Amino acid sequence: MIVISHTLETGTVVYGTTPGDGSGEIIHDAGFRPSRYLDDHPDHGEAYWYVASTRRRPAKQHYIDRCAAALREAGHEVKVEVDNITLPTTSFAELEAERYDRAEERTERFSGYADRALTKGDAMIDQVREERSRIPLGQPHLIDHHSYNRTVRQEERRNAKEDRGREHVQRGERWAGRAKAAAAYQADREDLGTTQRRVERLEADVRRHHRYLQGDTQRWEITVTTDWTDDYGRSLEERLAVRPQGSRVLSHNEAGNTAKVLIAVSPTARAITESQITLLTEEITYWKARIAKLQEQQGRRVWSSADFSRGDFVKCGRRWYEIVRVNSKSLTVANGVNSVHLDVITMANSRNALGGAGWTDRLPYDQADGQMTAAEARLRYPEAFSTGAPGSDEAGNGQQAGNPA
Repeated sequence: MIVISHTLETGTVVYGTTPGDGSGEIIHDAGFRPSRYLDDHPDHGEAYWYVASTRRRPAKQHYIDRCAAALREAGHEVKVEVDNITLPTTSFAELEAERYDRAEERTERFSGYADRALTKGDAMIDQVREERSRIPLGQPHLIDHHSYNRTVRQEERRNAKEDRGREHVQRGERWAGRAKAAAAYQADREDLGTTQRRVERLEADVRRHHRYLQGDTQRWEITVTTDWTDDYGRSLEERLAVRPQGSRVLSHNEAGNTAKVLIAVSPTARAITESQITLLTEEITYWKARIAKLQEQQGRRVWSSADFSRGDFVKCGRRWYEIVRVNSKSLTVANGVNSVHLDVITMANSRNALGGAGWTDRLPYDQADGQMTAAEARLRYPEAFSTGAPGSDEAGNGQQAGNPA
């Protein structure tokens, strides 16, 4: 029997398939991926197919349903087991460590593939060059000579060998690129800005889940006036009785024949959502600890709206930008086409392509590298605020072109 199982610990995995049983192509077409590194199940047998990005997440039910239906149609006996509630025993920190270990393994494996392919390709090309070096420079094929057919075949073999060598080299370069990406996996994943944005996204997910648990507020007709609905002729209380426990009327508007009702979340949906909140909270805690460690290692600061005021200047790269507005997630700053020529960009000295005033851009806090008050800016960069400063109309630089910083 083939078992399609989903748990928060393992994600969605297919157990019980065997080579040659005809299920592989069906499962692959349903969106599953193969892997030799899945743990076998003590009851369901070997594992080979899985759905990506389903560990610690609710099941992607449409993948499971599509795969099960296709397998049953092909004559296979299929059992589906889904558990979106039971928390995993593997912590998020352990899961991250597994990811980094697999990335290191991929780096080593891909590097081996690249070295072998490049070595083989270079050797084949060198052999062809050595063979051609023995042919006198400019030696033509002697069409009427008895050796003509032999020399043509030899040249064809050399050309084919050279083409195969170049294919090996190209393959090796592709593997080398994948090895480089795998080697940079942890550094890219733990980049400070990337990690900050990830935490913000996870916190937004937690807030969304909490809002969901509060229920759905809807407006219903007290007396249903359309006879084509299933609710026609049923009282408000009868309609609420078939909704999840806790659903209730919040207010009545008899004159408008409407009622404001709260549809509660079902017990199963509540349990699933609460599990997700627990897992997301664990993940947020882990990444916030990583942010603190990265700050200490890199000597960087995590900026927020509390650190800036309108009129201050924020550093991004090597330039300072005047802050026009302080937002919750970003800063609105001055910018223009002439910013590449300026060290300090203000609303007064920034210009557009036609020579008029510049514009404003959004600068996320994770891209901020420093803060400076307006007074400090005038003391450190007086030329940026003087008449005739670079970029101003008096300086004649109003139409300098360039890419915004």
